[in-house]
Amino acid sequence: MENGYETFITDLRKLLLAAMELEEGKIYFARKGEMYGCTGDRLFVECGSVDKTRQVCGLHTEELYERYCQEHKLENIIHDCIREIKNARETCVVCDVENMDNYEKIKGRLFIRLLNADKNRDVLKDTIYHQVGDIALVLYYLAGEKEGYILSTKVKDKFLEKWGKDREVVFESALVNTYFISPPRIYHWEKMLFDKEYAGDNFMDILSQYKPNRGISGNCLSTEKRTNGATAIFLPGVARRLAELLESDLYLVFTSIHEVMVHSTEVVYPEDLQGVLLDTIKKATPKEDYLTSSIYRYSRMNGEFTVEIK
Repeated sequence: MENGYETFITDLRKLLLAAMELEEGKIYFARKGEMYGCTGDRLFVECGSVDKTRQVCGLHTEELYERYCQEHKLENIIHDCIREIKNARETCVVCDVENMDNYEKIKGRLFIRLLNADKNRDVLKDTIYHQVGDIALVLYYLAGEKEGYILSTKVKDKFLEKWGKDREVVFESALVNTYFISPPRIYHWEKMLFDKEYAGDNFMDILSQYKPNRGISGNCLSTEKRTNGATAIFLPGVARRLAELLESDLYLVFTSIHEVMVHSTEVVYPEDLQGVLLDTIKKATPKEDYLTSSIYRYSRMNGEFTVEIK
């Protein structure tokens, strides 16, 4: 299948270059986790420019290949791709990457996402990230967004030297940005089911008398956007606040990159939590959303995250 997929991408690219009379460098392929931090493999087509920005249209090659395997008609796929690209000025994300060398201009666009460090070792090479157990907290640059579409790219080590900035300073600043881009929230399933306007509970408000679930079911932590929400536990003050509310250390169960279940260490056993986690990953977690099979612990005393069970 891999050879067939690669051949398909090569043929698709050549035909699009010819049909649209584009220069060689205007169409380029990126696998999941590479350029711009895509959620899947994409063929990028530069379809326009405005001042110092580029308009980029991303074609989902895995979906196109599945269609090709069913239809065996590449010409129909080319036709639809060209139609999509021609509409790019209305539908595609504007990607501004010209200012990457200037830290002061882009520092407000730096944010953090989580990846499994072991499964993404190659794509993390030469990238700015901090590792906790088998979780990588990765530095990203928000290149552009429009109508719900987000284009982002991992930040390479080389930029630290260009910026003249310390790694930890840049990283801490990005964590703060991430907090304000999409603040942490705790979600209750029953409220989500019966209240369409429900946007989670703001447990970080120190003036409120928030009461987390102290029972064995735990608390579902994510963010306002509920995308890549497991990052929330590493944001400034979040784990400490939850430990204070629960009056105990925390067990952390990362059911996906989008959320983490937070439990009091006083009421559950980590072995039981891992059993539930492994079952959840097997039955409900999409492959692309997997983060870790380990159970983590947060210490209320020293503020450190450690792996409790691998």
